Amino acid sequence: MTMETLRTMAPKEGIQHGSQKFPLECYINEYSEVFPIHYHQHWHDEVELISVEKGPFTVTIHSKQVALDSSCFFLVPSKVVHGLIQGAKSVQRYLVFNPSMLRLSFYDKLLGSILDNLYDTNLNIIPVRNNDTDDYRECKECFDYIFKNYKEKDDSIRLLIKAKLIVILTNLYRQGIFNQVEISSSFEKERTQKLKDLIIWIQDHHSGPLSIEDAAAKMDFSQEYFCRFFKKATGMSFTEYVNDYRLEQASGDIERGEKSISDIAADHGFDNDSYFFRLFKKKYGTTPLKYRKRKS
Repeated sequence: MTMETLRTMAPKEGIQHGSQKFPLECYINEYSEVFPIHYHQHWHDEVELISVEKGPFTVTIHSKQVALDSSCFFLVPSKVVHGLIQGAKSVQRYLVFNPSMLRLSFYDKLLGSILDNLYDTNLNIIPVRNNDTDDYRECKECFDYIFKNYKEKDDSIRLLIKAKLIVILTNLYRQGIFNQVEISSSFEKERTQKLKDLIIWIQDHHSGPLSIEDAAAKMDFSQEYFCRFFKKATGMSFTEYVNDYRLEQASGDIERGEKSISDIAADHGFDNDSYFFRLFKKKYGTTPLKYRKRKS
C-alpha cells in the first residue's frame, strides 16, 4: 500500500485485495518525511492487520484515537470506519484479507467464533503485543512468512499461509481481544452510517464550499453536537478535516505537475491562494513549488 494508494483511497474501498481464489494482499508503507500525514476515514469489507514496524502511528477507530509505537499489531475488523495518522519517519506493514478464505469444510467451533468476530463492528479493538512476549514473536514470525510468500501461486505455500494466519488469529484470541465487545445501540449504528455518508459527501464535494451548518444538517444534528461528535470520531475538527483532505488531494496534483499551483488550489476548494500557501507550508513544511521540485 503506497502513500499514493492511501492518499487516493475512496471512503468505501473498491480495491481488489488479492484474487477471488486467494483474497489476501500485503502492503508496506514507508514514510520518510518529517511531518505527519493523515489517511482519512475509510472502511472496507476485508479485515486489516497492521504491524507497526516503526512509530509513531495513530489509528482513529470507534471515535477513539489509539497511539501506537514500534513492535505491535493492530487489527481492524470488516466495515469499521477508521483513519490513520502516520508519524514522521515511520513504517507499517498491512495484511488485508477476507476471513472467508480460512473457513473449513467441517465446522470448527473456535475458528468459526474467531472468524465471526472479525465481522463484528462492535469489537473494541486494542493494540496487541509487544516484542518481549513469546506470543508476539510467534505472530511476527508468521506475519513475516506471509509477507514474504503471499504472491506465490503454489497451493502448498498458500495452505501454509492460511495456517500461519490462523496461528496469528489464535494468538489474538488467547490475548482476549475478541472479548472486548461493546454492543452498539440502534442510535449508535445509525450514527455510524450517517458518518460514513458524511465522509463520502465531503470527499465528493471537497472542491466546493463546505460548511459546518450543512454538515450538521446532513447528519440531523445541532451544530454544537455535530462539532463534538466529529472531533471525537475523526480526531480533527470539521474545518481541519476538510482542509487536510483538500491539501492531500492538492499535493498529489502538485506532484504530477500538470497544472499551475493556483489552478490546483482552486480545483480543491481553496479560493484564496495565500490561505492555501499558508496551510500547505504548515502541513508539509515547505511551499507548494518547492514541494513539486522535491518530488519531481
